[in-house]
Amino acid sequence: MSKLILGVDGGATKSHLVVFDSNGKCVTSETYGPLSHEMMDGSYAELEDRLAELLPRVVENAGATIDEISYAVFGIAGVDTRAQQVLISDIISRIGFENQITCNDAFLGLVAGCPDCVGVCAINGTGFKFAAIDNSGNTVETCGLGAFTDDYGGGSWYQSKVISSVYNEIYKLGPSTIMREMVFKLLGISRREDYLEVFQEKMGNETIDKVALSSIVFDAAALGDSVALGVLEDSAEQYAGAIARLIQDLDFPAEKPVYVTLIGSVFVKQKVKLLHEMIKVRVENALNRKDVIYVELDAPPVAGAIIWAAQKAGFELDIAKVKAELSKAL
Repeated sequence: MSKLILGVDGGATKSHLVVFDSNGKCVTSETYGPLSHEMMDGSYAELEDRLAELLPRVVENAGATIDEISYAVFGIAGVDTRAQQVLISDIISRIGFENQITCNDAFLGLVAGCPDCVGVCAINGTGFKFAAIDNSGNTVETCGLGAFTDDYGGGSWYQSKVISSVYNEIYKLGPSTIMREMVFKLLGISRREDYLEVFQEKMGNETIDKVALSSIVFDAAALGDSVALGVLEDSAEQYAGAIARLIQDLDFPAEKPVYVTLIGSVFVKQKVKLLHEMIKVRVENALNRKDVIYVELDAPPVAGAIIWAAQKAGFELDIAKVKAELSKAL
């Protein structure tokens, strides 16, 4: 059997686990639910239980044992500090993976999307997160702690801004917004008295379409709604500030372009691209350089885990072939 590598993208909503051989073939794959301890009632203990059941099964499906995995890379949401990285890496080692890297999932998008694995990765999906690898090999990750790091982005944040903006109009003399009509239609109500009761009921029983809810702010902004535009401007300030700070602080010389990979459902799947343009303008103004190149990742971030694991294992895998294999497998 060809030597094998394992790549894991453990998200806050959805996870991908794939095994490749040294010829660049995807031997097995699995899509799973959240693999972030922050999404689990049992925190790290529950994460260890899930990984102890899940990882051997995935490897077995590849017709192998853990000992036959040459290298594994685990990009996991919620690995936001050195202490968390050590703790989760130790969990994975106890399961049997000694040759492994455990990191925040933002690094996977960077490796998959930036040439030579150098640049910045910005996540706007379930959450808000950044990672960077500079020309000297320095690695930095920032944000990702919600209100503690003043994160204005991620699906849940946009959802809360939509709901609160409409609430402000109804009950606090807040500015009028067309989001009110859009939210009422989504909730199936016509009276303001039903607003919070129906919203809380649908959130509680998980019958509300969260993707549609977060999209409302983008759709309203595209129609020129000042409240929605203000929400996106606030978000753009935070994203642009984090990108510009990383480029300023790390080894990204002026004579070389800087690549910024945008990943996450809000960046990649959102049809309204106003936020993207707002971010680009703010970064250019902050840095006074026009050579920042933005790339929307055209492959699952787990591609980065496979490329990184292959490098560590001494395999030479073509990124285009890896992406093609993943497009068939996932």
